[in-house]
Amino acid sequence: MRRLRSGRAAILAGVLIIVGTGTAAAQDSAAQVDQALDSTMQRQRDNIRSQTRINQLDDATREALQRYRAALWQSQQLDAYAGQLDQLLGTQSEEMASLRSQLDELQVTEREILPLMLRMLDGLEQFVDEDLPFLQGERQERVDNLRRSFADPATSTAENFSRLIDAYRVEYEYGRGLGAERAALDEDGAVVDILRVGRVGLFYRQLDGAEVGAWDAQQQAWHVLPDRFEPDIRQGLRIARETAAASMLVLPLAAPGAPQ
Repeated sequence: MRRLRSGRAAILAGVLIIVGTGTAAAQDSAAQVDQALDSTMQRQRDNIRSQTRINQLDDATREALQRYRAALWQSQQLDAYAGQLDQLLGTQSEEMASLRSQLDELQVTEREILPLMLRMLDGLEQFVDEDLPFLQGERQERVDNLRRSFADPATSTAENFSRLIDAYRVEYEYGRGLGAERAALDEDGAVVDILRVGRVGLFYRQLDGAEVGAWDAQQQAWHVLPDRFEPDIRQGLRIARETAAASMLVLPLAAPGAPQ
């Protein structure tokens, strides 16, 4: 029995030794596994940090590329704009040179045209004085206004020339149709209706129709007409005032160079 117990003890001791040895090996293996896991996780963390840095660098690179493209596009636009400015400046320089040349020519033309305008004004005034005596106050006032304008340094030559041409145009239009006014034949005369037939005839009619007459251009005086012309003169006045339709008028007109 004693031997049997001794053998069992020896076996148990061997088992314990094996178990102890296995436990130590297992612990070593577990430590190695843990170490391997830690190493793997560390590498993964390192990889994540590296990928993060790569992503950040990639984002920064894209942003830098976008800024570069924007700057390049803006530079191209500025170059194009600068080219347009160069062309514009060249065109403006040519226009300025042309304007200077025109200004020099204008100054020469102005010195030459002023005497001509004064002669035209004198001619207009003489024409009004020697023409048929109609609208005398209005026409003389137009001439006087032109003289005041010519004497005003604030009025440009171009404006004076335009007014002078307008005055000539008005005088031209007087000869193209009928005209009517109510005025006195002379300073002491009674007011009558005056009919103008272009510039070829000037007639008057007393307001009551008792007398009619015509202007004698050669004698520079009015003379009485026969009563038979009163209806036509009255009708002519109505046509001139646009209260009657145009119709044929029978009126005495002087032949060129002949007495009326």
